[in-house]
Amino acid sequence: MEKQNNELDEMRQQLGILKEKIDGQALVSDRLIRQSMLSKMSFMKRYTWVSFILLAFIYIVFYQMRVDFHLSWWLYGFTLLITTFDVCLDAYINRFSESEFLSGNLLATSQRMLWMKRLRKRGLILGICQMAIWMPWLITEFYQGTDAGAGGENEIMFYAIAIGGCAGMAIGAGIGLWIYFRMQRINSDIISQIAELTNGEEKSPA
Repeated sequence: MEKQNNELDEMRQQLGILKEKIDGQALVSDRLIRQSMLSKMSFMKRYTWVSFILLAFIYIVFYQMRVDFHLSWWLYGFTLLITTFDVCLDAYINRFSESEFLSGNLLATSQRMLWMKRLRKRGLILGICQMAIWMPWLITEFYQGTDAGAGGENEIMFYAIAIGGCAGMAIGAGIGLWIYFRMQRINSDIISQIAELTNGEEKSPA
């Protein structure tokens, strides 16, 4: 009987050691996955800083354009208003803290990723509406500011600016969409990782 008790005690100790090892490996795996998610989100933090630097650049460059091409203060003010709003909205959407990923509730983090995706999509739609107002207004004032209606060199200069500006806008729009889809994909990837960690309690949207 004593021998059987000793064997049972030994088996319990071995099971306890095995459980500790499994729990330890699970904790390490959880930590690594959280670090991976945090690393992916760092792209958004870098984007926010670059956006504010570019915003300051727009303030200066568009002011000089206003002077050189006799653009109105109304257009200048509207341009600064929408660009500042868009940059601040992006910063608001993309804000996060390391504690959310390293020690926070993963299901709450997953919900926040979904919130980011929804609000970013609305921001994109709003940005397209803003551009639909801003572009015709800008072209009209450039036409008047360069006195293109007089023909000759003025008209040539207007079309040169218009073509160059449209090409620049197309490139900028392409870069903007690439950033948008990358951010959406990052959020979706994190949602999927959290779903795996939580046994599918939270699933990534289609």
